[in-house]
Amino acid sequence: MEDVRNIENRPEELRGIPFYGGLPELPVAIDTSAIQGNFLELDLLTLEGIQPIEKSHAIASQGLISINPSEQLIELYREAKTQFQLVHVVVNCYQFTDAGEYLIAKPYNISLQPASKRGLVETVGIDWIEKADIEKLMETPQLYRGFNPFVGAYGLYMMGIADGSNIESDMLGFVSGMYFLATSFNHSEILTPGIGGIQNHPQASKDYRRFRRERYFKPFRKVKPRRIWGCDSPIELFLLQGMATLGLNPELQTIICEDGLIVPHVHTLWENQKSRRKMKVITEADFFFPDHKLAVFCDSIAHHSSPEAIEKDRKIDEKLNALGIQSLRVSGPDIAQSPFKCANVVESKLEKSHNK
Repeated sequence: MEDVRNIENRPEELRGIPFYGGLPELPVAIDTSAIQGNFLELDLLTLEGIQPIEKSHAIASQGLISINPSEQLIELYREAKTQFQLVHVVVNCYQFTDAGEYLIAKPYNISLQPASKRGLVETVGIDWIEKADIEKLMETPQLYRGFNPFVGAYGLYMMGIADGSNIESDMLGFVSGMYFLATSFNHSEILTPGIGGIQNHPQASKDYRRFRRERYFKPFRKVKPRRIWGCDSPIELFLLQGMATLGLNPELQTIICEDGLIVPHVHTLWENQKSRRKMKVITEADFFFPDHKLAVFCDSIAHHSSPEAIEKDRKIDEKLNALGIQSLRVSGPDIAQSPFKCANVVESKLEKSHNK
């Protein structure tokens, strides 16, 4: 466990949001529909049981892969003397809503966190997994009390009893899934799920397969989370929280291309400049409202105030406009001063686009 490092420079006005300062003793249901186009929802649903799944595994299991491994799979791993790391899929949330017997929350960050023992990444053999009931383990509530995705710091891991009181609710890391990662496997034999929206795009599909290998299936060397998706900075989270009070629910981190391809931008995916050129990526919008065709950017002074940066942003806006997409740029200092006022600006822009 590391020392908890809270998200810095929180605007005080956000503390008036319901459940912002802590949660009651109620179970939390994560609204996965808030993830853009079911892309990551479908993607992460495959991260269960033992991973990655190879062709030989599918053949041995006659095409039926279950969360608890089959006897045939167990024998394959035992023969290979494979070691495994337990990886948690950790979700940070915002906008907690009381649904009676439980709370509903929307995700703003998804990370992968390896289980540890005495400060080191823990590994187990197939004999340990054979005795464990992975399905039952996944049903047990698990929580990192204090999980700051922006600095990669995490706090106390809790299993069974999840205490979410007296801590900002966006600092709670809910374990929404887990898998046992094989530390050795055949990279060329990994099966990749078909994800709508990119499977007919050769470059996007190729990049996605590489992303899964490097992000999901690369063994952990350090007990440090890997970010998968979500807000890139605290100011984005603050604006998101402000917009939520107005009922505004944008898509997060959206790649927009010249040919009209719109897909979520997960961390490290499509950062390769060669791939970006082939895909003709225009930009990544921090927030996107598809029904209104509005892209919202949270612009920091450090990266968007120079003449070169201003000209670059202008060209991006022109390309988006050619696709019928409007741009709205909100400055970081304005967000830090009042996320609510900035959220009102977004709402006004949406209303104007709706009335056109």
